[in-house]
Amino acid sequence: MVPEDAVVLKSSPFEGPDFNNPATRLLSRRFLWSAVAIILLGEAVYLSILLTGPPEHWFRASGPVLMTLLSLSAGLMLARGKAQMALHTLIYGVWVIITLVAVINGGIRAPLVYAYPLVILTTGWMVSGRAAIIVTILTSITTVALVLAQSHGLLRQTPDAPVMLYAVSQIFANILAAILIIFLVQAYMRRLAELNAVSTGFAQRTRDLEETRTELHQAQAVARVGSWIYDLTTDTMRLSDETCRIFGLPLGTTGTHAAYLSRTVAEDRDELNKAWEAALKGAAFDYEHRIRVGESVRWVRQKAEMCRGANGAVVRASGISQDITERKLADIELRQSEKRFSTAFSSSPVASSIASLASGLVLEANQHFERDYGWTQADMIGHTTLEFGLWPDDVTRNAFVDAIRHNGRLVDYETVFMHKNGGRRNVSISGEVITLDGETCILAYTTDITARKRADAQIQNLAFFDPLTQLPNRRLLMDRLKQSLASGSRRQRLGALLFIDLDNFKTLNDTHGHDKGDQLLQLVAQRLTASVRECDTVARLGGDEFVVMLEDLSENPVEAVTQTKVVAEKILEALNQNYQLAHYVHHSTPSIGVTLFGGQPEDIDEPLKRADLAMYQSKTAGRNTIRFFDPQMQAVVAERASLELGLREALADEHFLLYYQPQVMGESLVTGAEVLLRWKHPQRGLVSPAEFIPLAEETGLILPLGNWVLETACAQLARWSGKPSLAQLTISVNVSTRQFNQPDFVDQVLSVLARTGADPNRLKLELTESLLVSNFDDVIAKMNTLQAHGVGFALDDFGTGYSSLAYLKRLPLDQIKIDQSFVRDILIDPNDAAIAKMVIVLAESLGLLVVAEGVETQAQKDALAEQGCHAYQGYLFSRPLPIDEFEAFLGRK
Repeated sequence: MVPEDAVVLKSSPFEGPDFNNPATRLLSRRFLWSAVAIILLGEAVYLSILLTGPPEHWFRASGPVLMTLLSLSAGLMLARGKAQMALHTLIYGVWVIITLVAVINGGIRAPLVYAYPLVILTTGWMVSGRAAIIVTILTSITTVALVLAQSHGLLRQTPDAPVMLYAVSQIFANILAAILIIFLVQAYMRRLAELNAVSTGFAQRTRDLEETRTELHQAQAVARVGSWIYDLTTDTMRLSDETCRIFGLPLGTTGTHAAYLSRTVAEDRDELNKAWEAALKGAAFDYEHRIRVGESVRWVRQKAEMCRGANGAVVRASGISQDITERKLADIELRQSEKRFSTAFSSSPVASSIASLASGLVLEANQHFERDYGWTQADMIGHTTLEFGLWPDDVTRNAFVDAIRHNGRLVDYETVFMHKNGGRRNVSISGEVITLDGETCILAYTTDITARKRADAQIQNLAFFDPLTQLPNRRLLMDRLKQSLASGSRRQRLGALLFIDLDNFKTLNDTHGHDKGDQLLQLVAQRLTASVRECDTVARLGGDEFVVMLEDLSENPVEAVTQTKVVAEKILEALNQNYQLAHYVHHSTPSIGVTLFGGQPEDIDEPLKRADLAMYQSKTAGRNTIRFFDPQMQAVVAERASLELGLREALADEHFLLYYQPQVMGESLVTGAEVLLRWKHPQRGLVSPAEFIPLAEETGLILPLGNWVLETACAQLARWSGKPSLAQLTISVNVSTRQFNQPDFVDQVLSVLARTGADPNRLKLELTESLLVSNFDDVIAKMNTLQAHGVGFALDDFGTGYSSLAYLKRLPLDQIKIDQSFVRDILIDPNDAAIAKMVIVLAESLGLLVVAEGVETQAQKDALAEQGCHAYQGYLFSRPLPIDEFEAFLGRK
């Protein structure tokens, strides 16, 4: 075996090494790598000396550079396993480079000429003697040509190379020569060692031959195979010891052809003679027959080759005799067994088949396949099951084969077969892996279980599903609830149960009959299923009671309640729609009780009990409503509902106010104000924006609310325009992402400006970074349109959101606002100070004004001013003020 990293080079018919020898190949590879390394090192030293010497010798760098590139190329070829290409590239490339360098450097005195003999020597060892001779001739011719050219002044005169360059060339040529000699010696020493080993082997083989002869006799005895030689000229048959034992003869017996025939059973002699005569005429002699040994009959196999004389007649036959009695008896028993199996296979009461596991070919099938599946024996035998269509697809067939390989010898498997008429049949296969004529096959007994499967499905459906609505029943609901409790505990996620009871359902049954009640229940089931996700469960407990189980809700109870309330309200709305019951239109309402589960370990009955109790609370509250079991959660829901109702009323009754917080330039120059929304509730007083703004966003009320803010701010700008002291003030209005993303947002703004008469140049819209996450091109288009009309833009809370500089430079902004979270700790947190400074520098580079929010102390203002910020907003100057107080504040300035 040749090692994987061996270099295989072309063997030389002359003087090159023996590259059929792996050791020599390895040495050649190592030499090539060594040569590449030495050349690279030598050229590096040469270049370093050359480049530090006088500039007039720098022209000599062409040779080292070319040699370096050549060595790197050869090294790359070696690394890719192209050893022969690397060898020729290195040898012939070096020769060409030496010649070129000699021409460039003035002729035969070039230092690199010392390497010519190394090229010749390497060529002779690693390529061939003929190649070495050719290179020698070319080198001699080149040398003469260089001498003549130099003596006639045909080559340019170059200054003599420094002595150091000659020394370097000579040293590395010597090193290469030494390496070459070392590898040559190693190669031929290894070859000499191999020759010595061969010599020793000859002697050993002679001894082995004698041992082999003895072993041959032993092997014949073990294999029960003897040998014989029959000389036809003397009618003499020499028998080996094992042949004598097979025929029951004394060892060393020499027989005749007649004696051999006398041992053959009389019934087989004629056929044996015919085979022998045919062999004499040129046919092969390989015959099995019976012989008599004492009182017993045994089977032997005779095989011989004929040796012919000069006239073409057979003069000698060499053959073997093998006792095959046991195999013959086994074959007879196998045939009898196969006959019994064939009888049982054909008479099997179920469809039976034998198919190859490897190819899928059906080798045998009984007539019952046609009875059960329509496939005749002609359809099946000699074809694969996929070809004639027994399997619905190859995936199903491969799954069956995998099951056989996984289970071993025996397999019980249920799958699907295709009837010839195109119908699908469920089948049960009892299979056994057998070996038939050396091929692994599956013997399969197939029973049609389609009717049984249909009955099982009906039983399953009756056990776990409501027959009227086809929804899961109580049993299946409790099973899924148990699984949800277990998985929710592991994943720390909450779930919810919604217990739904139809109001006054008994009245419908009593007045219009139970058939109308059943129709209503079916329609309710459809609406419930359409109102939830596919992963949720809708079940009917019985009568007019339904349960919806929501899974994978938030781990936060408040958020989970909010999610559940959305679904409950959707269900409430869906079930409040009219029902068409035949020719009768019926209106029905539900009472819904809700509870969460999964927050702590509990019995599976507990959540259902709580939801049931909450449902009765809903009934008590007047029906057609939703109640949560947990009083605290119910309070949260009620509070949120109250807040939402109040928000809607506040919009209608104009309970909202705008407060104005001054924006200051320098020490005290007020340039404008940011308007901040306030809600003055009749009972609760001022409601924090942190409470009602998220609710407005969630409910969509942020759209009319945002329009009101914009309209009010623009109206104020219009009023200020008539007062010279206030006409130059700007107003900044915060715009929500949802409001900005309205398709007609630009038209809304322009319409407000036109309606109020406000100067667009005095209006500044503040956007948050969350707006930039999606529809970026649409955002830019809207901003450009409004900016073309004079409206300005500020990026609010910069640094707390998306903050993509790639997007920032594309936005038509006028202003960047440093978020107050950075300003608050600017004096104590170096990171916040660094961020603030970065924002200021970035804004200056983009030509934008920077406004710092939340400035509360003079020290904060001074720190920001030192970093280049000159616009501020915060309590240091003023808190947000109602319009009259704001104008009074301006009057004091």
